[in-house]
Amino acid sequence: MGVKEWLFQRTSNLLFVVFGLCLLVALLRGASIASLDEWLAGGSSRIFLIVVWVFACFNSVLAGWQIAGDYAPKVGLSVNLVSGIIALVSLAFLVLGLQIIL
Repeated sequence: MGVKEWLFQRTSNLLFVVFGLCLLVALLRGASIASLDEWLAGGSSRIFLIVVWVFACFNSVLAGWQIAGDYAPKVGLSVNLVSGIIALVSLAFLVLGLQIIL
């Protein structure tokens, strides 16, 4: 893994932690977050949620690529095939998530 991938993972992790802290603060303030609209009405940013979602989906592609590189050959699968499947699933999650958020 190169420096760019390492930095991307660390940036993603930081965003996930900040997202979790925002969620925790909202819960501690007594916010009802049963739906996306309620959560956004509580002061959360839709833009921040989109950024976190995009980073999560791309982070899953990177993690899948690393896992495929480590384990796919051990079970006789093509790294490119496994990475491609993971990328397609991540893309589907990205599209579905953005449809929900937007």
